[in-house]
Amino acid sequence: MVLSQDEIDGGARRCRDAFLAFDKDRSGTIDVWELRQVLEAMGQKPTEEELFQMISEVDENMSGSIDFAEFLKVIENQKDRAENFDDENDMIDAFVACGGRPDKHGHVRRETLVKIIKHDFGLTIDIEELINKIDTDLSGEIEFEEFKALLS
Repeated sequence: MVLSQDEIDGGARRCRDAFLAFDKDRSGTIDVWELRQVLEAMGQKPTEEELFQMISEVDENMSGSIDFAEFLKVIENQKDRAENFDDENDMIDAFVACGGRPDKHGHVRRETLVKIIKHDFGLTIDIEELINKIDTDLSGEIEFEEFKALLS
């Protein structure tokens, strides 16, 4: 993926500011620990393994730390990953949390959805009516495709 000129201008300024803010020792490079702080400040929670992977992907001189040009590649790679992340993964996680299985099999019980929506979240929507519309086989059990339709 290639960054647009606006992203480069505005984003590079923000990236430069972030880079300088976290280059604590003013070495001109960011090590793995400083990179963690940058990404956490951007709202991400990378694991140590992910951090080392990010650095190894862009650390052309194998220094174990990244300079500003390499840092921009990390940010670009992170943006690509975020754009390519499939929303279906979130849907599957929600399905599993409600009683379905990770392989999209199984089902969520009507009562479970009603409890989550009305009691746990305190929402006033007519969830029963929505379930009636999407529970096409009238089983009272919401399969993955029905669950997906409900939340879409």
